[in-house]
Amino acid sequence: MSDTLEVLIDLSQANLDLEPEALETYTRRLVEELKDGLAEEASLMRFTETPEGSKSGEAGFDLGILKAEVNLKNIKALLDWLGDRIYGRNLILEYGEVRLEYRNTQQLEQQLQALERIDKLKVRVVKSESE
Repeated sequence: MSDTLEVLIDLSQANLDLEPEALETYTRRLVEELKDGLAEEASLMRFTETPEGSKSGEAGFDLGILKAEVNLKNIKALLDWLGDRIYGRNLILEYGEVRLEYRNTQQLEQQLQALERIDKLKVRVVKSESE
């Protein structure tokens, strides 16, 4: 089994109130922060199919979605880091058919024990119901 985990971080439903250009800039900054010790690799998520005739720089990425290869030892640090940057939003972890929306560190730690059995993780950041 690999020591790294593929993580997709989806900010598209976080209601960050950013224009598309500002969201791209923000996501790029998060990618650079991830590369600075939290992730083995990090990048913006590319469209799986770029529409014919589109400009490569203009439509090559999904806005607000990034991907990273994270060492299993760093996954909790990554999720803590993300929670700090997207304060006031709920984090939803999805792996396979399992979906977990967590609110505290104890819930997160219990679920992270299951990560030893998976190789892909999707994290969605969503607007909290209390907002």
